Amino acid sequence: MEKQETKTKAIVVGVNHTTDELFNYQLQELIALCEARDIEVVDSLVQNLPHPNNATYLGSGKLEELKNLKDIYDAELIVFIEELSPIQLRNIGNYLDVEIIDRTMLILEIFETRAKTIEAKLQVEIANLKYMLPRLVGSYVHLSRTGGGGGGGAGARRGSGETKLEEDRRHIERRIYKASDELEKVVIARKTSRKSRASNEIKTVAFVGYTNAGKSSTMNTLLTMFDKEAEKQVFVKDMLFATLETSTRAIKLPTNEEFLITDTVGFVSNLPHHLIESFKSTLEEIKEASLIVHVVDASSPYSNLHIKTTNDVLNSLGCSHIDTVYLLNKADLVPNAIFLPKVDKDSIVVSNKTKEGFDELLTYIKGKLFANTVKAKFLIPYQNGEVFNIFKEKANIHSFTYENEGILVDVTLSNHLYNLYKKYEKPEN
Repeated sequence: MEKQETKTKAIVVGVNHTTDELFNYQLQELIALCEARDIEVVDSLVQNLPHPNNATYLGSGKLEELKNLKDIYDAELIVFIEELSPIQLRNIGNYLDVEIIDRTMLILEIFETRAKTIEAKLQVEIANLKYMLPRLVGSYVHLSRTGGGGGGGAGARRGSGETKLEEDRRHIERRIYKASDELEKVVIARKTSRKSRASNEIKTVAFVGYTNAGKSSTMNTLLTMFDKEAEKQVFVKDMLFATLETSTRAIKLPTNEEFLITDTVGFVSNLPHHLIESFKSTLEEIKEASLIVHVVDASSPYSNLHIKTTNDVLNSLGCSHIDTVYLLNKADLVPNAIFLPKVDKDSIVVSNKTKEGFDELLTYIKGKLFANTVKAKFLIPYQNGEVFNIFKEKANIHSFTYENEGILVDVTLSNHLYNLYKKYEKPEN
């Protein structure tokens, strides 16, 4: 029998200095993040304070209570709800003698385990290194308490620590520079691909939203309406940050209009800024989109917070000018329409389970992407038959007849195609 791997046992800790409702949500989200990292949460400890203690995050009494809890559960990890300062991290670690991580470190670990492509790995590495850099000082405090005797005394020992600190600081800075340089090459290749799409007037629909809102499931539902090939599906799993990769798929409508749908990394409240900075090259895909589909878990009691979090990131990226439609997902879990979140833009209610709303979504996308089409008649000379083939592939042909001078085609096509081949247009009599 295969031995079952035991999960790391952890206690989650937070100082409540907001509203109870918001804090309870943040605590539940932290537990969900732990589960996504395969960590077993055995208990939680909460302290109500106007603000966290600058030196130890918790008050002295609560810190002692946490130490006792750790011993009772034999916990191997303490996870804090907020980002800890280097001083807090050092002091708590020294007092509890156990591994300490904060919410930022937890998210970085999740991203590290999920990164599959070269681009994602580089992005996570840069974010990790930038997070580590200011926290190096605490790692070398122990050097001032150890080292040789002789004439140097404590000053010499401290100097040794400072030398090691500077060496490691320079090493991390070099790694950041190298990884950033490698990432820039990937970014250039991505930009080239986007320019090629733009020059061909290929429309893109970007799916965005809070993590686990159902973006990937929604993409898959759309894909199966036109193509049931399994390899075209994107990865789906019911957990936070199931995937970090940007997935792009093509959809071709029966009328030959074609567009791309792009799935982006999910957002989360207080997403570490280093991650946002590192993933900006991936999120650039959103800035180039013709339409943003903002997917919302309509069944979540915190959907309004999810919407605000996503919109804050989109605004920081400079995407507020792009047409956006809210997709109120998981409608099958909402008992009554009055419980649906209220939004300030166009919205469509959908369910991946019942397929409700997807015809409406497609109609909406088509109306937004292909409103500026041209209906015209073309007389294509027989020696230019490849133009007729292009129309069959990329335009909506209503009818065609073979005339003496060539093929007479009645067609609706994009402005791009019309401008390319308008010399063949047959004027109306």
